[in-house]
Amino acid sequence: MRENSLDQIIAHELIGLECEVLESPNKSEIGLSGEIIDETMKTITIQTDSGMKMIQKKGRVFKIRYRRKLLRLSGDLIIARPEERIKKGLLIIKRSKGRKCAVCGAKRLKR
Repeated sequence: MRENSLDQIIAHELIGLECEVLESPNKSEIGLSGEIIDETMKTITIQTDSGMKMIQKKGRVFKIRYRRKLLRLSGDLIIARPEERIKKGLLIIKRSKGRKCAVCGAKRLKR
């Protein structure tokens, strides 16, 4: 049985994925899109058409293209050092086998 994509994204490397900022307290960040080129505990860096943009994870909602699907992901769910987030995500997947998304806050978007 395949695991839910929403569970898997927590345990996946974000660098290299396409991303768009859907919601942010900073109105100038909304609509920024491009490839994630770096990730820290509290930020992601996106390579946009106008250069690199560093964006806080907290309080933001991202649309991420993952395995040909568009996922809506709350930045609050991914606040952690990338290596710790990946370990935590693997544990979540292991515990939730056969159940609906254990992480939620993220919803699958229609194409």
